[in-house]
Amino acid sequence: MSSKPIAPDSGLQQLADEGFHVEVRHQHLLVHGVPYVTPSREVKRGTLACLYVKSGDRVLPPNALHGGDSHQVWWQGEYPCFADGKPLGALENEHTTQELLPGFTINHRFSNKPQGVDHYGDHYQKVKHYVTLIQAQAGVLEPWSKAQVGGVIKSDDENSVFRYPDTASARAEIIMTAAQLAIGKVAIIGVGGTGSYVLDQLAKTPVQEIHLFDGDVFEQHNAFRSPGAATEAEINARLPKTEIFRRRYDAMHRNVVSHPYFLDPSNVAELDGLSFVFVCVDKAEARQLVFDFLREKRIPFVDVGMNLQQVKGTLKLVGSCRATLVAPERDDHIDRCVPLDDEEDDAIYRQNIQIADMNALNAQLAVMLWKQYCGFYQADFDTRNVVFSVNMNSLARIVGGMEVPADEA
Repeated sequence: MSSKPIAPDSGLQQLADEGFHVEVRHQHLLVHGVPYVTPSREVKRGTLACLYVKSGDRVLPPNALHGGDSHQVWWQGEYPCFADGKPLGALENEHTTQELLPGFTINHRFSNKPQGVDHYGDHYQKVKHYVTLIQAQAGVLEPWSKAQVGGVIKSDDENSVFRYPDTASARAEIIMTAAQLAIGKVAIIGVGGTGSYVLDQLAKTPVQEIHLFDGDVFEQHNAFRSPGAATEAEINARLPKTEIFRRRYDAMHRNVVSHPYFLDPSNVAELDGLSFVFVCVDKAEARQLVFDFLREKRIPFVDVGMNLQQVKGTLKLVGSCRATLVAPERDDHIDRCVPLDDEEDDAIYRQNIQIADMNALNAQLAVMLWKQYCGFYQADFDTRNVVFSVNMNSLARIVGGMEVPADEA
């Protein structure tokens, strides 16, 4: 759902003009220094927080979020009380201590609306309502205690890896879950069919830098097995794949770095210092070179591969795609799962059959293994290798040292 806010900033500037100390952090509005009464009848100051979600160059008002039911706020501090120390029961919703945003922990969630009001028209109305309820009791004990101590607006947008804020994670309330993916430098070695789809997913995560390694030029056939729609100008430009994709995803993610060359013994050391690597190469020799270096440096990685071929005497294709997770603490399965000899290399690269949907699925399997490794997704099993067979619509995996169908593990 989207709706135009009453004002371009949904009341943010008005709050600052009235002297509130406001901060925008990770698509949340924080109002610092709100005086309140503790159960022991002391006056302290807490922080009020609520969603502050952008849509393009606008900020959505509270009634445009969560089906219009976004009147709730979070609170950092003890539970606010009346001047006599009894809890302000009208605010009560949920008592939980959790890290809502990186470096910001909340202790309670409140739910309250003015009588006869269905929703808040902007963030000014919402903040004023909650602050008035809370600080009025502090004013009984200390009449000079006010939240309006001198307006300040701080924003973390300039420090973000994104060109525009990640409103999806904010609206889903998984900011801290997504923050586990901000792991530093990640590389994709090979940005062909599968590697380009890996990039498409990584660009939507808060990894600090995304490094692309590939020595090939972007050609017309690449347009039919990579995400997005390439223009004729891009095809005719004969630019390296890494540069084409850097430009495309720079519109969303600030730190996509192009390395328009293949890795070899003379430059493989450029991988040193990376936090994670996606290996999407089509030659066993290159794969072995990268594997040896990453394992020596104890850098975790996911390797991908496909095996598609035409069924003899038919027009149908058959085959599978594979994603293999290798980490310093789990690398004894490589020989069984990954082809490291040119004679046994993935059939797709011998026949050069690549289909966009299989490339995309291969990338998704790889990215999901990475996200499990980072703690984004729950991992009920120690999954090290995943294989999808298109003709059987089945998924099998290596769990620890044993291969089992996904639905039987």
